[in-house]
Formats: sequence, structure tokens, C-alpha cells
Amino acid sequence: MGKYGRPDINPYDRDMDLTVPLLFKQRALGDMPIRLTYDDRLLAERKPFEGLIGPLLNQQARDQLLKAAAGKDHLESDDLKPLGISFEYDPSSLAVVVLTIDPSKRALEQLFSPPNPGDENIDLAPADFAAFLNINGYYARSWEGNFNSPPSISLGGAMRYGGVVLEADGQFGNQGFGGGAYRFDRNYARFVYDEPADYRRWYLGDLTPEVRGQQGYVQIGGVGVSRQRQRFDPYRSSVLQGNRQLVLQRDASVRIMRNGVLYRELRLDAGSYDFSSLPLLAGSNDVQIEVRDNSGSVQSIAYSQYLDPIDLVPGDFEYAAYIGPTSNNFGRSPSYNGPVAFSGFFRKAFVDAPAIGVGLQASAQVQTLTGQTQFVLGGGSRLLLDGGLSHSREVGEGFSGGVGFDQLIDRGGLVDSASIRADYLSRHYAFLSSPEADNSSSVSISGQYTRQINQRLSALITGSYLKSRNRNDSYRIGVSANYYFDRRVSVRAGVEYSRFDSTIGRGRGLGFNIALVFQPTFRDRFEARHESSTDTSSLSYLHSSSNQIGSLGYGAVATRDDRTVALQGFADYIANRFDATVSHSSYGPNIGGFGQVNVSSVRVGTSIAFADGVVGVGRRVNDSFALLYPHKNLKGHSVVAGQSLVSSDYMSKSGTFGAAVNGYLNSYVNQPIQYDVENPPIGYDIGPGTVRVNPPYHSGYKLKIGTDAFVSAAGVLTFPDGKPVALAGGRVIAKDGKDKEPLPFFTNSVGRFAIQNLRPAVDYRVELGAGPTVFEFKVPADTTGLVDLKTIVLKPAN
Repeated sequence: MGKYGRPDINPYDRDMDLTVPLLFKQRALGDMPIRLTYDDRLLAERKPFEGLIGPLLNQQARDQLLKAAAGKDHLESDDLKPLGISFEYDPSSLAVVVLTIDPSKRALEQLFSPPNPGDENIDLAPADFAAFLNINGYYARSWEGNFNSPPSISLGGAMRYGGVVLEADGQFGNQGFGGGAYRFDRNYARFVYDEPADYRRWYLGDLTPEVRGQQGYVQIGGVGVSRQRQRFDPYRSSVLQGNRQLVLQRDASVRIMRNGVLYRELRLDAGSYDFSSLPLLAGSNDVQIEVRDNSGSVQSIAYSQYLDPIDLVPGDFEYAAYIGPTSNNFGRSPSYNGPVAFSGFFRKAFVDAPAIGVGLQASAQVQTLTGQTQFVLGGGSRLLLDGGLSHSREVGEGFSGGVGFDQLIDRGGLVDSASIRADYLSRHYAFLSSPEADNSSSVSISGQYTRQINQRLSALITGSYLKSRNRNDSYRIGVSANYYFDRRVSVRAGVEYSRFDSTIGRGRGLGFNIALVFQPTFRDRFEARHESSTDTSSLSYLHSSSNQIGSLGYGAVATRDDRTVALQGFADYIANRFDATVSHSSYGPNIGGFGQVNVSSVRVGTSIAFADGVVGVGRRVNDSFALLYPHKNLKGHSVVAGQSLVSSDYMSKSGTFGAAVNGYLNSYVNQPIQYDVENPPIGYDIGPGTVRVNPPYHSGYKLKIGTDAFVSAAGVLTFPDGKPVALAGGRVIAKDGKDKEPLPFFTNSVGRFAIQNLRPAVDYRVELGAGPTVFEFKVPADTTGLVDLKTIVLKPAN
């Protein structure tokens, strides 16, 4: 205790202003300014404190907090005791700790739900206009002179403006082996417009219709729309949401049993918790929750939950609809000279009833109606039913049907699974792409059972059967096991019996297979395998690239069967502005004839990206991208997109060919863009090193690294008698009035201080918040990053 009757949290006989973290138990809530008074009182600045503790409180408690703090600039713990909230300063950790919050004041806390990155702040908006073009050149040469063609070039990219995206893909190439016209073929070109709030996407142009159930695919040129929540909300957990809440009046241990097996044991603080996001298995789930609090009392809660997954969140729905003329011109530019067709589906997952799906595909020649549902049974199993009816002008009516069953068995950390699927297709069941249907197979059945015996050993039984209308039936049954000796070595072996009605005559009778895998590191993998049923053997080695600048990947594969012996070697190289792959293959009918055919190939890929006037050349852009370029005061210093320059841990670097390109951003996912600067000037503040974005579809960002306020200043602050001004806090104010907010200022125990985000040629005034003392300094106009203020003697303010 100190001389003022309180814990001695301030060893100095003056007020001190500090910025410290606010903790709730072991959880860091953020930083906030405080004042430790000369008489050992803790004063927390009200607004930052309210902002940090607010998410822990329910709405009623937040309203009471605002009322209790009305008109105050600072709060003491005694001010909040009527609300059941207490906090204190911990000198050992230099933090303010919230000791207690009345459980009835706590906000409802979600258990089991994965963190949603979309809840985090977004630091950067996408460019108004962005575009990228991926370019890949490929050339293969047969050294025996057969089938050599000119190089082929594939192009793919997108442009985005005002929320509308134009995306396209195609290639220049030679049509045919060793001859034919050299021309451009379009794979697709279409406009895309997203409505993320409604999980909806619109299309215009070359369409790629999605299908469900017994529907068939056909390319359509026209207009389309689809709704899929998973496309815009990829982290949403596919579990049943319900009003399952638990209120703990005291700290407690909570055991959660799912279907008789311990799922999780938690230690929870007093408060309110929502566990509706508890992961469940398909079918009925028996959940038992046992609560044992600090008083020793035990409370049990039991309930049953029903989960019906049809690839949708229960209660959610999805649909798609496409209409336009059709094209059957596969492998070349689409030619929409076919009949106008419609393709669409609707699927809905209910909370307490089986999910359903319906589909319709129709043209003047073919009409198909499909349906889909499933019944979720007890014990983690489900039964799936789907079917279809078709009418074709060419062949008349047709029917298709399917039934599937799958089962999950949870054995307390070990999960077994079983599934079986049977489908029937009538001879004349027609699709949009095949109005003259003459299906050669009638019945297909496949199934498998996976048994996880322990953490190292698993077994798999598979089987399939195909009934043909024109040939003998075919079937296959196999048993295999996989065993991990340790992290590096595993073996897979099995036996199978098969019969295929094929003129080739391979793959019949009893056979065995074995594969030995040795993976000494994450990037190196050796595998040797043999399959007696096809008389095939192979030996391979792969060293994968790290995807860092200058990294090299390489490997080789040797194969042998009863007709061919082949050896292929390959390597890929990752450069700053491109990536390249080279390979060479040699073939022969046997060991003696090996090398009769030799083919070499090379591929080089790059991209050009543009965002609101900034250009960069880099490697392939997959979806969205960011262009990072240096501020003019960083001239001569490269910017890198990635974690750091250490060990080339970055993906791109700015330079002669423009900005650094980060082409690995995913749409509708909150994610960081990391950056660094090559050898920045001493004291130069490059910023936090990361910004967060949530990119729209095929969007681009431009990010200027560096700022006008790049200067750092350091020095020592002393009293006139030479003693250091220890642990003093205050604020730094630009005298030209251009800064939005003052900069923080504080000293350590020996009076040293450092100030960041200063601007050249600007006068600054430092005000110490605990007393009427100030000092001023000026940042030189020619500074390159660091200003040494040496020793400053503190004088009272006028």
C-alpha cells in the first residue's frame, strides 16, 4: 500500500499519462490512454474505454454505462461498481485488467462458430477501374520431326468498372496436328454483375450453366442469374442455427457430449453463451451438456437436434436460370446455331423437413424435368433420392432415377464412413446436348466403406457395377489399406478383382497394388508403385517450388506397362515478373526401344495488371489483385508484395516493369495485403506492413507504400537539474494544423522517447498532459527518415 491508502501503482509524485492494453482475464481488447495520478488513482479515458469494453456488454449494460459516464472525461473503477464492473492497473504487465463483469451484463458469446474475417475493418477500397490480362506461351517439339506446330498463346483476363466485370478467355493456336490454320478461338466472353447483399450474380454472354441432380450440361449464349450464399460468404458454417443458449452465473467447466461421445470440454467465465453452432452430424443428434461451476453444483442439459445438409445451410436456398441459343461446337469458339434453351434449378434446405430440389431444362427439341430430395435418418445417416423425366422430339420419352445412402460413424475422434449409390438411365433419357439419346448403359452401382482403425491405419473397401445394353456387364471390387509408419513414410496396398468388357483386354481378373511413399520434407516426395491388374509400374520424385521469388521446382517420373516405357523430367522456375516450366519426355515400346520418341516443351506465363493509372507486370492473376508501388520519397527503393525481404519471402517486387503485383486475392474474403520496402532509409516509417481488403469479383487495388509523414524522431527528455523525465505522456501537435489528430508522446524510465509519423519542414509542439510543460522542435526539410533530437531540457510553459 502507498502513503495515500491505495495500492502503490505510481512510484512518482506526479501524474503520468500512459497508453496501455485493456485486458479481460487473458483476452486483449485493445489499447487505451490512462492517467495514473500522484495519489495512486487510475483514471481511464472514457470514450476509448467504452469502445473497448462495449462488445463484452449487452445492450442494457451499454446503456447503463453511457448513463453512468455521462459528462465525464475519465472513469474510475468505483464509478462502475454499481454496474457489476471492476478494473484495476497491473504494474507487472503495464496493463489495465477488467476483473469482473456481472454475468447478467455480459453480451451473448458464440461458441464453436469460426471467426468471421468479414467482421474486421477494411483499410482500402478497390480501384474504380481495374483490368488484368494473363498471357501464357507454350511450345512443344518432337525431335523426330512428327507433329511439330507453331507456339500457342493463351489469353485470359477481366476488366471491372462500376461493379460490372467483362471476363474473357481464349487462345491463339494451330488447329490440328502439324498443320491447319493458325487462329484465335474464344473459350468464353461474358459480362458479370454481382449483388453480394442478396448473394446473387448476373451473366450476359457465353454462359457456363451450373446443373444439379439428373440435369445435363450444354453451353448457352444469352443471359443468366444464380444465387449461392457460399459464393459470397465462404466461411459460413453449414450447421443448424437455433436458439440454444447457456447462462453461467459463475465460472464453470462445461462438458459437451454428442451422440454419447465427448466432443469438447471447456473452461468458461461467467456470462452468456450461444452454442447453436455446435458442429453436428447428418441426421439426428443427441446432445448432452454438463455444467460444473466453482461452487461444485452440477447441471445437465439434454436435447436432440436434426441436421439436413444438402450442400446448403439449413433454411437457405439457391437457384440458377440461364436462357439463350445453344452451342455444340466443343473445342472451338462457341457457335450458337442450336435451338434456344432454358436451364435452371431451385433447391431449398429446411430446418425440420427434408430438403428438396427441382430442375427444368427445355428447348423445342428436348424437355427435362428433374427432382431431388433426401431423408436424414438417425445415427448420422441419410437417404438421397433423385430422378428425371425427359421428352425428345427425336426418340420420345425417357426416365432416370438415382438413390444414394451414406453413413458417418463417430467413434470419439475416429470417424468411419460408408456410402452406396445406384442410378438407372433409360435408353432414351435425353439431355439438351443429346436429343437423339441412345444410352448404352442402364444401371450403375458404386459404393465404398472407409474404416479408420487408428490414427496410423485406415482401410477402404470399394466396389462398382455397370450394366450395359450392348456388351457384357462390368464390375470391380477392391480392398486396400494405408499405414503411416511416421510423418515421413507410408505404405498403401490392396487387392482387387475386376471384369471389364473391353476389346483391349486389360484390367481383368485378380490383381494387387502397392505404393510406398517417402516424404522427408514438406516439398519433397518419393513414390514407388505397382499395379498387377494393368501391369503398370512407376517411380516418381517431386520437389515442389516454394512459390517465392527465385524458387525452383523439379521432378521426374518413370513409368512402365506392357506396351510402353517412358521417362519424363520437368522443372519450373518462379521469377518476379513471370514463371516458366520446361519438360522433356522419352518413350519406347520396351527397355531396348526406349528413346524412339522424344518430346520437349516449354511454357512461359506472365500478366499485365492495371488499377486506376498504376500498371504492373507479374505472374498469373487468379481472381483479384493489388498493385503496390513506392511513394516518391522512396525513389530508388523497391516495394515488395509479401511478408518480408528475408529469405526472399515475397511474391513480387516493384521496379522497371511497374508496381509489385499480388495476384492471389480471393473475392469476398477479408484478407491482408502484406508489404515491405527494400532497405528503407533509417527511421523511415513504412506503415503497419499490412492492410486489409475484401475484394469484389475480379477487382484490383492500388496501394502506395510510404507517406509524407515518414520521419521518426528520438531523444532524451530531462528536467533542468539533469534528472530524466521518466514515464511521462502527452501529445505532439503539428503547428501548421494539417494533422487530423495529435500524435502520442511518452518517455521510458530513463527519459528516452521516440515519435513517428512526422513530416519534413514542419514545426511541432509537445504538450505533456500531466502538467503545464511543453517543448518544441522542427523536422529538417532534407531529412531522409530519422531525426536525432539529442537531449531536450524541459522548461515550464509560459
